[in-house]
Amino acid sequence: MTRFSRFWYLTRREKLFFFEAYILLLISNIGVKTVAFSHINSYLHHWNERSRKAIVPPSDIKNDIRLIDVSISRAANAFPWNSLCLSRSIAKLIMLRRRGIRAVLFAGVKSLKDSSLSAHAWVDAGDCVNGDNPDRIESTEFTILVRIGLEPFPPS
Repeated sequence: MTRFSRFWYLTRREKLFFFEAYILLLISNIGVKTVAFSHINSYLHHWNERSRKAIVPPSDIKNDIRLIDVSISRAANAFPWNSLCLSRSIAKLIMLRRRGIRAVLFAGVKSLKDSSLSAHAWVDAGDCVNGDNPDRIESTEFTILVRIGLEPFPPS
């Protein structure tokens, strides 16, 4: 099945999420490669402060988080280049905050065996109550350098 025919069978909501993710991922990819991180950091802090209260019913938050993850993955696969984890994290944070879902973007580093550093960025939206977020498991090895956003509500 071709990409277009798969896209054709998505629901209207999935298509809207895909287009939003595609545009945000494109902008964040360009921004990460051309703009100093201090400007990106201040923009994300500003965006986070002006975000509205939750517009997603509490019962739908997990579904929206899952749909945002899937949409960002689909959008990243549509590009001819690889998207960095920082670009994906920025897009995810903005999509979550646009819906009023509390989320935190983390960026950290870890030291490798050959004395080099590895960097990684991830978003925690409280979406891994049962530990099903691979980013949270992988991120325990990283020393957090940047934290942007509002802490998610504790799992209930």
